[in-house]
Parts: sequence; structure tokens; C-alpha cells
Amino acid sequence: MNETYTNSIENLARYSLWSAVFGALSYVFFFPDGIYYCFFLGVMAFASGVLSKRTGLKSGKSTAGIVIGIFDLGLSMMAFYGLYVIYSSLHDPVYGPKITGVIIQMLEQNGLTIDSFVRVMN
Repeated sequence: MNETYTNSIENLARYSLWSAVFGALSYVFFFPDGIYYCFFLGVMAFASGVLSKRTGLKSGKSTAGIVIGIFDLGLSMMAFYGLYVIYSSLHDPVYGPKITGVIIQMLEQNGLTIDSFVRVMN
């Protein structure tokens, strides 16, 4: 095999691992926006890992990139679904006021008002 081709495949495996790790870190440290970054980087990590595996490279980096990329995808989909459930529940005429009351109560226990929470989240 060509040495340049082998190096580029090894780089693809390395990028797969880095994308997966940065996806998980962005979910933790940049939470509201990090969900989108986690999903995108998880897809990129999975695709890069699969491409490097299909070329016959036996590397732990590509395997780790695939595994952590799948974890990133699951984590971001779980967060998307959780936010969807919360937002759809808030629109419900029966449960909406109850959920809003619980959220306000939780914020007040931590010393925040709903207005300050909205300013922080924006």
C-alpha cells in the first residue's frame, strides 16, 4: 500500500477519536448548544471510524471513535427527546401549569428567579 494512503487512513482514525471526544466534552461544557455539537461530532466520528475500518486498518483509535461516537449520538438524541417531552408537556392545559410550578420551585430553592434563569439561558 502507498505510504501516503496509509498515513491518511491513520489520520482519519485519529480524527474519528478526536471528534468523538470533543462531542462528549461539548455536551458537558456547552449544554444547551452542546447538544447540537455532540450530535454533529458523533456522526462525524462514527462515519470517520467506519471509513477507516473499511480500508482494513486495525486501529484502536477508529474502534474507540466508533464506540464513543455512538455514545455521543445516543446522548444527544436522549437530550433532544427529553427537551421535546418537557416542551410538549408545558403546552398541555392540565400538566403545563403543574410543571411550570415545579420548575419555578426548583429555581427558587437554588436562589434563582425565572427571569434570571431566562437571561442566563439566552
